[in-house]
Amino acid sequence: MHANHKAITEARHKLGITLNWLLEPVCFLCEENGEWRHGLCKHCWQHLPHNLLCCRICALPLASKGLCGACQATAMTYDRIIAPTVYRHPIDQMLCSLKYAGRLQWARTAAGLVVDCVLQQDLELPHLLLPVPMTRKAIRQRGFNQSAYIARLVGRQLKIKVGFDVVHKTRETHRQSTLSRSQRQQNIVGAFALTRPVAGTRIAIVDDVVTSCSTVAELAGVLKAAQASEVNVWACARTPA
Repeated sequence: MHANHKAITEARHKLGITLNWLLEPVCFLCEENGEWRHGLCKHCWQHLPHNLLCCRICALPLASKGLCGACQATAMTYDRIIAPTVYRHPIDQMLCSLKYAGRLQWARTAAGLVVDCVLQQDLELPHLLLPVPMTRKAIRQRGFNQSAYIARLVGRQLKIKVGFDVVHKTRETHRQSTLSRSQRQQNIVGAFALTRPVAGTRIAIVDDVVTSCSTVAELAGVLKAAQASEVNVWACARTPA
């Protein structure tokens, strides 16, 4: 009887270990180690391309902290871009999987990176988060707006309202990633329109990645023209020069 009880106890213990292993959240990236932070294991998190040295206005990765040439020469429509990572492996794969393969779990990682970075900054939180809008046709084709997913998660964690209906995209534009810098600037001109007043509002535009800054600069210009008091940009990643 004692031997049977011991065997049952050992079996339950082994079953418990197995169930814990099966139920433990696994790293989205390596799919081997247990989750440590925002869907990633500690090893994968520590090896992300963190954007530590960058322009203090546009977050362009630099060799040292300061201002990039463009921000020294030109006044930007936005006040500041915060982008915690550089758009290279594995961040580029993560965000492409989110955007084009519908792997929505990456929105959680992207939002977590943004939230951690924002909380490390000495700044006043905005009144409103504003995801970069897409046209209805584009949303139907893709099935979702990745910026809206990220904004919703960031807003939930920081307790900031998300304005899903404050601005809309007025027309279809070519995919920015297929265009040159000058083409990107022209492609997005006049593509956004406000549907609600934003005067006196501190706003953070939320996007997955900032490349040439054309999209966020155009949107920020619309918001500033409507007397928004401050317009920052929060993105998961920034492309290098």
